Amino acid sequence: MNKELFLKNTQALFEVDQILAYELRKLTNIQRFQLRDNKIFDTQNQLYLDNNYSFDFDKFELYPVLFFYGFGDGKFFLELLKNQHLKHIVIFEDELEILYLAFHLIDFSTLLRKERLILFFTPNINTAQIKVLFDYPNIKHTLKIFNFQFYNEFYTNFYTSNAQNVIQILLNIIKTLMLTRGNDPKDALIGIKHNVINLEKIITHTPFKSLIKDRKAKTKNAIIVSTGPSLIKQLPLLRKYQENAVIFSADSSYAILAKEGIKPDYVFSLERVDFTSEFFNNDFGDFDKDILFIIASLTHPNTIKYLEKNNRNYILVLRPLFFESKLGLNEYGFLGNAMSVANMAYELAGALRFENIILIGQDLAYSNDGKSHPKEHLYGDQGDEEVVYKKITAYGGKGVVNTQLTWYLFLKSFEKDIALAKNILNIKTYNATEGGARIEGTIEKPFKELCEEMLKEKIDKNIALTKPKNPQKKIKQCKEKLIKQTKQCEIFINECKKAIKEKNLEKLEKLRLKLPKSDFFSDIVQARCFQNECEVLKYKVTKVKDLEFFLARQIDFFEEIILYLKKYNETIKENLDNK
Repeated sequence: MNKELFLKNTQALFEVDQILAYELRKLTNIQRFQLRDNKIFDTQNQLYLDNNYSFDFDKFELYPVLFFYGFGDGKFFLELLKNQHLKHIVIFEDELEILYLAFHLIDFSTLLRKERLILFFTPNINTAQIKVLFDYPNIKHTLKIFNFQFYNEFYTNFYTSNAQNVIQILLNIIKTLMLTRGNDPKDALIGIKHNVINLEKIITHTPFKSLIKDRKAKTKNAIIVSTGPSLIKQLPLLRKYQENAVIFSADSSYAILAKEGIKPDYVFSLERVDFTSEFFNNDFGDFDKDILFIIASLTHPNTIKYLEKNNRNYILVLRPLFFESKLGLNEYGFLGNAMSVANMAYELAGALRFENIILIGQDLAYSNDGKSHPKEHLYGDQGDEEVVYKKITAYGGKGVVNTQLTWYLFLKSFEKDIALAKNILNIKTYNATEGGARIEGTIEKPFKELCEEMLKEKIDKNIALTKPKNPQKKIKQCKEKLIKQTKQCEIFINECKKAIKEKNLEKLEKLRLKLPKSDFFSDIVQARCFQNECEVLKYKVTKVKDLEFFLARQIDFFEEIILYLKKYNETIKENLDNK
């Protein structure tokens, strides 16, 4: 066997997937598969892994990505990648031995390094990896043309069950991505409106980047407190050890902790709706001293009114949304990429480089008696009226619990962040909820044990924050930028109207590509643009094209976009004028 070729291939693989490269390098005992006459032979079933003789090259000629189960000797994929339309082939393989032998046969190094060949060893795959994959430029818009095929009959005959598990993982992720790509336009408009109203408050308070710089890597242990039904039983221990860890509280947990005499160090609020402002419509007096309220900048103005009424210390943090990322205020962001306030708290804990993050009250499921929250929650223990979505694995792996769609999306977002924190930052995440749903990637352990093992000493929490520099200058620059955006947006609207009137597909195509690059591209159109890009790609890979139908769909798309952009301009102008 060609050892030099194997090392060359694994070195290229190491640059994109260190774990799989290590797995292949340490493989020394080959038992089931052999090389015979430069072919891979299965000694268990006494057959060769033949090539793929049934693939429909014509049907998939224009596809930018193809998904396969099984690698074989890899020769077939070299042939496929001669097609320049094909940017990536994603391959799931169950047998390390097959990859090991194939890497001795053929030079895949360039294709691996450039990720035209993307390999997954199926026992090691996780949702975080797959979600990253679906963010690749040539893959993210392929959700409506998703395809999955067996390499050949060998894999169909012996690995169907394994392949079905992989397909289910992929389909679940695709479903999640379709549900989470962008905000509802109405919600996006509310967020834009609130950001404009809150603009001066954002800039005159401590920038988020300064918070990170001032407090990064100061302590080891953080506790994130959520408001699931399991929270109340953990409060006596939390009260006892509150001075020995940094406590992150969701807005909904804040009043519960205050009434129990447990002072959080950070309180988070993510949402733009007014009912979350009511979590701060209270007066706890001196209790609030030294608490930092970290509020998403798109918060309802009532939140700020309540915070200032009781002299609470707060900062407004930009979320990584399109509108906020184009304000030119990067030092004030970005936090809140995920879907829930607990996810937001977890992001900050990671950014501050805590070594251990402990979750309590993070049920993400109904209790056994059907409660969504503890009875101490501001809005009661029933939460919203969303129906049960599905049954998922319970904490500790014992049985199942009922969840809803929103919580399920929170769960998947959490699992992605936890995997990244572990693999990239070496952060350990402990789930001490002792109830609710299992969160993959966490270490499940009783809260009492964690407190006794980790939280043995009091810590210094008094770390001053840096004040902003030249806030008035930044306010002026930001307002000028917004006015400029509205003028550019008006020009674009007129260009769209003209192209629609002319029914000029070429002009519409140019405008479609221009829109995401514009300064006025925001979350109000993001979801609709994503859906349209998936439709456009589906049209482009189809061999028999209905041009008239496609033009009509594009005109419908741009007429909808014009309405959104008009509302965008109106919202900015009205709320800038009122300041």
